[in-house]
Amino acid sequence: WTPDQTFTMKAFKDFWIQGLPRIDGIEWRTIPDESSILAGLRAKTLDWALINDPRVAIRAGAASSTLSISRAPALAYHVLQLNAKRPAFTDVKVRQAISCAIDRQEVLDTASLGEGQVTAPATAPFYSANLNDLTCYKKDEAKAKQLLTDAGKSTGVKFTIIAATGEPPTAVAEAQSIQAQLKKVGIETTIETLELSVYVDRWLKADFDAAVALNGGNPDPDVMFYRYWNSTGNLNNVAAYTSPDIDKLLDQGRAISDPEKRKPIYTDIQKKLADAAPWVWLYVGYEYRVGQPFVKGFTPLPNGSLIYLREAWLDK
Repeated sequence: WTPDQTFTMKAFKDFWIQGLPRIDGIEWRTIPDESSILAGLRAKTLDWALINDPRVAIRAGAASSTLSISRAPALAYHVLQLNAKRPAFTDVKVRQAISCAIDRQEVLDTASLGEGQVTAPATAPFYSANLNDLTCYKKDEAKAKQLLTDAGKSTGVKFTIIAATGEPPTAVAEAQSIQAQLKKVGIETTIETLELSVYVDRWLKADFDAAVALNGGNPDPDVMFYRYWNSTGNLNNVAAYTSPDIDKLLDQGRAISDPEKRKPIYTDIQKKLADAAPWVWLYVGYEYRVGQPFVKGFTPLPNGSLIYLREAWLDK
């Protein structure tokens, strides 16, 4: 292992599944610039790659390309996090106004070239709430302005959005789209771009007014929600919002195993979250895997797991 450069794995012949893995080894190369990764794939100096930037994935899939692309709808979600403990956001009407002012599809189209779909707080399709049932999921500038007036904040709402450079690759474009949309209802924002390690440190300390983030999803909404939205959750300080009702619902949800009985509980949680608007959930994209056509047998998963590389083989 050479940190930030290469990592070499060799097949374990006594693996518990007979006949796997099907390849003798993998050399992982860390290449921060995804355009360089695409160049390596085209030059055939790379066999297979993880791609995060939808713009690079679209280029990789151009009609003239011989590369093979797999897309899995992601469980990870793009979100604008509002720090409800900051003075600008203590009034729920201000948070709701921000949610009402943002066209989520416009953010998706601008930052990810339409590669994805607008999401509810739960990203697993079975548990995802109907977007039409969620507060302010349809852009309504008039309602946003009225909410600001009702809050006594028709003017003067200003805050800073932090965004990491390059992680995700769409972060700054998302922040710029949000900034332009909020300006139309009289909300002024400043975008502060940060190197990733600085961003993560600030994010974990909840040292921000607002943050554009890409947070990990999960098929189980308990795993997605409890850590952020239960008052005892390990990331509740980052969520910066608590609700006794949501605490109670989260405890109910994790005590039930039947998915059909759990579903209405998590639908209720999503409605309460959308109404309180501590965050503005935006969209989910895709997990992209790009490779030479001779790399066969890999199955992409929405959680980004690479476990099925154990079944990959080389047809050459």
